[in-house]
Amino acid sequence: MGPKTQVVPVVLLADDSAVARLAVARRLRAEGFEVLERASADPPPEGALARVACCLLDLDLGDADGSEFARTLLARRAELPVAFFSSSGSLDLLARARALGPVFAKPAELDAAVAWVRRSVRGSPR
Repeated sequence: MGPKTQVVPVVLLADDSAVARLAVARRLRAEGFEVLERASADPPPEGALARVACCLLDLDLGDADGSEFARTLLARRAELPVAFFSSSGSLDLLARARALGPVFAKPAELDAAVAWVRRSVRGSPR
């Protein structure tokens, strides 16, 4: 029998800011995760979504609000853990997001967001 293959957890990261997306993706990869990046609320193909362990979404995606994108994803996979990493100050948007998952302030709470990803992913590398 060959060596056991380790499955690397996949995190869906959506942020319309290329700079923010790059910084967060780099950090998640350093933690041992595979990152599926999206620059908009365009959902990944079904096969890719099936591999996602959790989602970290910006609330202001440019073409949509992150809570609506989360609802689209949850309609396809109801059990998918979702959190938000955002600098949005809109109380209405924050309230809608908090109904779906935790909200972390960008950039100050990056460590807390990464800790949430670790807790949310079974078989986390750390």
